[in-house]
Amino acid sequence: MPKMRLDSWKSIAQYLERSPRTVQRWHASNALPVHHLGGAKGSVFAFAEEIDRWLVGFYDEPKRLHASADLAPDGMRDHSFELTSRALQMWEARSEQNLNAIILLYRNAVDQDPGNVRALTGLANAMISAVLQGVLQGAVAFPSALEALRLARQIDPDDPETQCCAAWLDLMCEHQWLQARQGFEWVLKHQPRSSFAMGGMALLQVAEGDPACASEWAWKAWQQNVLVSALGALLCWCQYLSGEVSAAFEWLSQVRMTGGSGGFIAIVESLALLQAGDLAAAIERIEELAEERPNNRTLQGVLGYACAIDGQLNKARMLLDTISNPGPQNTKNNAYGIALIHIGFGDKQAALRWLEIALEEGSIWSFGFASDPLLARLRGDHRFDALLCKIGSRQPTHRVGALKLVAQAM
Repeated sequence: MPKMRLDSWKSIAQYLERSPRTVQRWHASNALPVHHLGGAKGSVFAFAEEIDRWLVGFYDEPKRLHASADLAPDGMRDHSFELTSRALQMWEARSEQNLNAIILLYRNAVDQDPGNVRALTGLANAMISAVLQGVLQGAVAFPSALEALRLARQIDPDDPETQCCAAWLDLMCEHQWLQARQGFEWVLKHQPRSSFAMGGMALLQVAEGDPACASEWAWKAWQQNVLVSALGALLCWCQYLSGEVSAAFEWLSQVRMTGGSGGFIAIVESLALLQAGDLAAAIERIEELAEERPNNRTLQGVLGYACAIDGQLNKARMLLDTISNPGPQNTKNNAYGIALIHIGFGDKQAALRWLEIALEEGSIWSFGFASDPLLARLRGDHRFDALLCKIGSRQPTHRVGALKLVAQAM
């Protein structure tokens, strides 16, 4: 029997005998199953059968957090809904510049209504994205994201957004490669247009040492939302890891033409320049990019590597001291940059020590170790090979995935 489909907020509201505003609040705060086309601002539809199943849980499980949340003052719930809606709109064009604002909106929404599942999963996803783009340390962001996931799972463990968040944490924090894959596949089955899940699949393929397949996933993700610069930069990085340097530059141009900017793009461009063959020209351009972002430690590390292999050892040492010494600006995912400078100096042991730290940090660059051309001289070293065995599903793992950790904490 075909499912009865409701093709607008109005028709969904009529089916539930509620106002459209109430229905939208239930979707934002309590995971009412409504599907979006074309992002948060696009058209919506829902299936009556799914809504009926949701209603059973909504009314018959008083222990769920959203049931108690309905006892909160209407004003607080409405304010939480408004904050969540604003954050969702900003998330559609997330960037380094607005991630802090997105995190703050979601955090305030949770304060207003702790049962707002959309705010909880949104907060966790924003934390994860902040680590990916080097805005936050994994040691700071991941515990917050795991706690938000734990609370969201108490409300609705089968919500696709909750599952997507869990898959990302399995990938970035727990290094549960197979479980992350299963999570992303489940999300894409239920939300085929989820660019965040597609980006996760791309990064998973990078970790598996298949940057060509990763490029396909990154392209699909960027197609869904070309306003997200990080997705475009991910595509460029995958092309670079595939050895397609010319293609990486072409895509970099396309990303910048759509208004894309940020440290992720600058780092990928710098890495690609080092494979282009003209070291003097590469250093000149990387210096420009590094001057624009003096607090981006990975970018400073790429410049230090370039100076070291060019024989500018004093400058390389100065850059190494700058990003190695503790300080308020030296706390964000700097291990990969430090490792690159040591590689430029030919100090393999120091480089390997910092690469291990990069993996522990959840640095996005650690997922590309198997394909990274700058690490080619480390291949064959038993310690580096052992490090690669920790990345991807080539090595079985006995660690507990994010969803299981959350379940155990309940």
